[in-house]
Amino acid sequence: MSKVGLALALALLAAPAAAQESALASARATARANPNDPNASIALGRALRRAGRDAESIAELRRGAATFAGRQPAAAIKLHYELARTYIAKRDFSQATVECRVAAAQTGGAAEGHACAAEADLLWKRATDAVTELQNAGRTYDAKVAEGRALALQLKDAQAEAAFRDAMTIDPAGAEPHLHLGSFWASTGKVDQGVAELKRAVELDGTNPDALYELGRWLPAGQDAVGALEKATRERPSFLDAWVKLAEVDLALGKSAEAATAAAAALRINAQDASAHVIVGRVALEGGKPDDALREARAALGVLATSAPAKLLLADTYAKKGDIDLALEQYQAAYGLDRQNPDILVHATQACIKAGRLTSARAYATTATRDFATFGPAWVALGDALAADGDSSGARTAYTKALSARGPVDATAVRAKIAALH
Repeated sequence: MSKVGLALALALLAAPAAAQESALASARATARANPNDPNASIALGRALRRAGRDAESIAELRRGAATFAGRQPAAAIKLHYELARTYIAKRDFSQATVECRVAAAQTGGAAEGHACAAEADLLWKRATDAVTELQNAGRTYDAKVAEGRALALQLKDAQAEAAFRDAMTIDPAGAEPHLHLGSFWASTGKVDQGVAELKRAVELDGTNPDALYELGRWLPAGQDAVGALEKATRERPSFLDAWVKLAEVDLALGKSAEAATAAAAALRINAQDASAHVIVGRVALEGGKPDDALREARAALGVLATSAPAKLLLADTYAKKGDIDLALEQYQAAYGLDRQNPDILVHATQACIKAGRLTSARAYATTATRDFATFGPAWVALGDALAADGDSSGARTAYTKALSARGPVDATAVRAKIAALH
């Protein structure tokens, strides 16, 4: 990364941090002005956690818990529950369960203690354990959100939706059930329904970085996605996944400078994260720097040897450098690691077409359209392979199917390809 690119990244990180500090300063002032109000302490603890400042969140919530311990059990329950959530955010399951037990030990805290324990179980996707805890949690907003999440992990679609809808009834202003239902639907192929729920989550809580990230993640590449992701990084400047996705969207839109800045921000947050190295490498490859891309792909694999995106970057880089045999070896390795990603097959198809390996191109594209029949780019790739191999009729059929399929397809470009067929 150049000095200029790094400077831009630092500036971009500093600006959102300043805005976030202003909001936190207000929350701190409220907590200071209301030392006997547990809700002020809880609000500040949540705000700090939302901003990614977990250590400060823990310190504030512990202060509040100590203040109200033995005097206001209802407040102590809420404060220890929030402490558990901050430890969950830190991926500290053991300490989270300790806080849940403390919450449960308060007078009247048994039900919320079970709901809290269920949330902790969900950190490690222990859906069965979570459901067991929730049997004693009662019908509360938090319990129903946790129940929906657990049922979604078990792929019990209708039951998960029912639990989330029940949570929405309990608290119509709550964003969490919309967030989790939307994420679940989008990840299981119901993208339009998922995006609608995620938009509702953002309407209800416009500064929730998780809702903003999920919305930006599932929207098609465009300014709406950029706007959601940029706001997610403003609300949580250390949100690495949001910076990575922002860089990916910027790259897809041809905004190379912005993509480089976002990628540099991700790498600055955690240089030991494979996805950060991959996106920096993607930016380098798109910028005509395959040697830099190769270095970043290898760095990512050094962090996580089983990273399919890193293998795909390695494959694309070898293809760019003209070494199709090494590229194909890495495409196969990438697909072996992630058979749910049709982009690997699409990239392999295009690399084979460029290298004149038309039989292989047809094979990869045929596999892509067979295994991902509703994915538009797969049909475009098959059309390209067939057109390159002189099969105009087959190419026309594939391109036509691409126009009615899902996924990022440039309809104007596809129609132009159809018009160019003989």
